[in-house]
Amino acid sequence: MDGKHILNSNYEFIYVDVGKNGRLSDGGVFEYTEFGRKLLAKKLNLPDTNATVNNMNYVFIGDEAFSLEENFLKPYAQKDLNSEKRIFNYRLSRARIVVENAFGIISSRFRILHTPINMQPKNISYVILAICVLHNFLRRRCNAYISPTTVDSEDTDGCEKHQGDWRNNAVELVGLQPVNSRTATIRAKINRGNYKEFFNTEGRVEWQDAMIRAGRA
Repeated sequence: MDGKHILNSNYEFIYVDVGKNGRLSDGGVFEYTEFGRKLLAKKLNLPDTNATVNNMNYVFIGDEAFSLEENFLKPYAQKDLNSEKRIFNYRLSRARIVVENAFGIISSRFRILHTPINMQPKNISYVILAICVLHNFLRRRCNAYISPTTVDSEDTDGCEKHQGDWRNNAVELVGLQPVNSRTATIRAKINRGNYKEFFNTEGRVEWQDAMIRAGRA
């Protein structure tokens, strides 16, 4: 997830909100979307915990720009990281890279995004929505649209990270601006702690420790 978009693991946009006030921080935009308001108000009708592994909360993920919520995971701050927290951050980053790849793909495929769009704001919104729809259509119907080398990947045997081909053609992606985070609730911290424990125990992947030791995360 970024401030106004939600993606699934197949690089598809499943929620897009276009046209919020530019004076808002990118992370803060989330709270002004219909989705953000409903998530914070617990009105999204998310699956019950018995539908997840170990009865953990159903969650969305984002980066440091967002606030930690009961159904929203963000990384631990870089200061005072221990081994378990680094593993958690690494596992979260592996999922979050889907968002960066998706935006990289559309910026490399749709050249209109390389320059300022000289249109009325209303029409620009239609252009952005159309790009997201076309991207989803191509992702589902065209096998050649995304190849294994298009996106960033990991060599888990050699503990190496490889950059996707989209980086050769895409415009530079700008990171989200931090939002003035609210103090996380106890339940939100417990939920993140549950995921941290899971990633370090029965939910671990065999290469995660080597990636940490190699400084790849």
